[in-house]
Amino acid sequence: MNPISLLKEFLTIFGKQASSRGRHMKRVFQWRRYLEWKDLNKEEKIAAKRLLFVPIAAYFIFIFINQYIFTIIFLICLYFLYKKLEKGKLMK
Repeated sequence: MNPISLLKEFLTIFGKQASSRGRHMKRVFQWRRYLEWKDLNKEEKIAAKRLLFVPIAAYFIFIFINQYIFTIIFLICLYFLYKKLEKGKLMK
């Protein structure tokens, strides 16, 4: 037998054993399931809360950054200026 056919046979033998085991599938996007809140387990409730909280938090962060962008840039510049001026001094 040539090595390629041996390799194919080897892979098919181990491939069948791996596929016979049951696997737990995780739901990724489940709006209908989230509507049945009482039937969800603890992990699904946490996932739903995270899914709903992320866009709200991003919105508030976006508004904060838009409102205070110049102050944030000014503070960052002050920080780097302070670091540059303090670089040459002695530290205890």
